[in-house]
Amino acid sequence: GVLAQPIDATRKYVPLVPETGAKQWDTRRDFIWEYSDYQLCWFGDNIELDGVMYRTMMSMLGNSSYVGVQGAFREEDKKVYVRFWSPGLQYFMEEMLYYDFGLQVGDTFPVGDSEITVDSIVEVTMEDGSVRNAIVFNYGWGGNEQETWIEGIGSLAGITHRYDPELVGSFFSHLQCYFEDDNLIWTDGECWDDTEENLSENISLHPNPTNGILYVDAENLQKVEVLNLLGQKVQSQGGSTIDLSGLGNGVYFVKVTDEEGRVEVRKVV
Repeated sequence: GVLAQPIDATRKYVPLVPETGAKQWDTRRDFIWEYSDYQLCWFGDNIELDGVMYRTMMSMLGNSSYVGVQGAFREEDKKVYVRFWSPGLQYFMEEMLYYDFGLQVGDTFPVGDSEITVDSIVEVTMEDGSVRNAIVFNYGWGGNEQETWIEGIGSLAGITHRYDPELVGSFFSHLQCYFEDDNLIWTDGECWDDTEENLSENISLHPNPTNGILYVDAENLQKVEVLNLLGQKVQSQGGSTIDLSGLGNGVYFVKVTDEEGRVEVRKVV
């Protein structure tokens, strides 16, 4: 909810791109051709690109269970920069300024060949009772009355669906739930876990970290896929024992699918 009192200028700023810690965004997307799905986004690990450190942004489409890299994010002086991943060309595109949480009322922000103007800055109460500042612009899209950015969360259209005039009219996007370290911080609809049955309570991967052999305990196991930080499949098999010794040291994602098509993605070191 929006609070009526003036903005507290002494409140500590909440960064969107922390150096560590888990974050997840559940976003519902409704397309004009009567197709809808959930997109889950979460931060992966750090990656160095052209001498600059970023955090990878991974994503999974709830309907297709496709897992891949969305881009690489970094933050400096309340400005959030992103290099989106081009799956066709297999490279990170040029860096662009995607958010600026230092904007004040009346400031403009460039989007494509146009710009949007800050209409107001308000206080928003999170699910845990904490309060964060939100920037409200004079234009809305994607099923949202006005484009709104919340500190630490990003656009209420979804972390990677900030206002883009080229996408207006093609689909509606709305942030349903946002988590920090598995704690629900923001909600305005059904979370993906509330709409899709997954394997969370019936899966175990061990040991993790591992020196090579990884055991997967899951009911009615059908397939296990190992993905690198760019979402590329580096290994696939049907058994419950995985030999990762042929892969380099680092962080990987293990995607487990059961016979009913339910999917769970876990991080393995």
